[in-house]
Amino acid sequence: MYPEIRLASTRDIPGIISIENKAFPCPWDTETIIACIESPSFRTWTARIDGRVAGYITAQLDVNGLHIVNLAADEDKRRLGLATFLLRTAESWGCRLGAAVSYLEVRESSLPALALYAENNYLRTHLIKNYYPDGESGIEFRKAIHPDIYTSVIAEKILRRCSVIPPVGVILGSGLSWLAEGFGAEAQISYEELLGESSADVPGHPGKISFSSCGRFLFMLGRRHHYQGYAGDEISLLPGVLGDLGVSAWILTSSSGAIDTELRPGDAVLFRDHVNFSGCVPEGSGGRVGRSVYSERLREAARKAAGRTGTELREGVFASVSGPAYETSAEIKFLKDNHFSTVSMSTVPEALLLSARGFDVAAVSLITNAASPEAVVTHEEVLSSQGKVRMKQEAFLASFIREAASIELQ
Repeated sequence: MYPEIRLASTRDIPGIISIENKAFPCPWDTETIIACIESPSFRTWTARIDGRVAGYITAQLDVNGLHIVNLAADEDKRRLGLATFLLRTAESWGCRLGAAVSYLEVRESSLPALALYAENNYLRTHLIKNYYPDGESGIEFRKAIHPDIYTSVIAEKILRRCSVIPPVGVILGSGLSWLAEGFGAEAQISYEELLGESSADVPGHPGKISFSSCGRFLFMLGRRHHYQGYAGDEISLLPGVLGDLGVSAWILTSSSGAIDTELRPGDAVLFRDHVNFSGCVPEGSGGRVGRSVYSERLREAARKAAGRTGTELREGVFASVSGPAYETSAEIKFLKDNHFSTVSMSTVPEALLLSARGFDVAAVSLITNAASPEAVVTHEEVLSSQGKVRMKQEAFLASFIREAASIELQ
């Protein structure tokens, strides 16, 4: 069973309360649930089936490891593996941030829960007398988990430089780093400092994380690509760590070629969907079934920003290809015949991983060249088109980013 996993928001509260009231003798009140959704100290995920909340889990990292604070599944959706899937989601998060132990408390009388945790290799440690509000005792369970030292060290380096993680992240593709300039830079960290290697070998990709002066945004100035020899997990590594630390909404940009003949350099196209021709898929992106990768909430924010700034914003289907060679005439004809709007060598690996981990994701193609059969495209041409992109799209993109932050505050 692979449900859709999403970070919980206040819009999920009615569904969570309904499950909570059926599952527990002493259910949490609304204020407690809101606190677990909004507090940066907790992480709450929902499991959805057909778009509806079917289960949820709340976890917290503390000095003892990963604390599973709450876990419940809709009684009508039990025996589908939802609880186990949610448990693994939380455990994976804890491992990536360095936890070596996962622990939880369960009612002494809750036989189904006792069986669930035993099946998932949790071991009883001790009885906690009068643990619950009604006086029932609890049993603590513990399980050894395997911390990912590499990702946890990267996370520690980021937190040492910026202890408050912004809610909105923006990945800037080839030549697009100018967009971050309008937001100031409270701090910057080079990819080399975090990853131990230079990531600025592609022109137009400075290889830095820039934290905005206002504290609401971070910008990834450049990205890794499959054509550089990176696998999907390596491409999405830094966005994934930043998401684990608290960046919950993502806007991905790419300098792209136009397949749609009505598009011109400087135009913007919002992803409605994509087709991944690159074959590059992060291992952690397998939990996404039946729903769009791209958030309708963020897409609506983009439409509002376009209307506010008087910008024409098209929507279309994006083709992700492997590169490094630009598209052949036959490939361009194929994409045109199948009604693709834009094409590029990036974006999809990050989108897949971030969406699979429950984050809101939107993506925008910024047109730098016409991908026509007669055209000879070079990376220098892509970079030289940035003046047109900036002139036509800077106001829209800045407004879109701020609109995304206002959604996160709702």
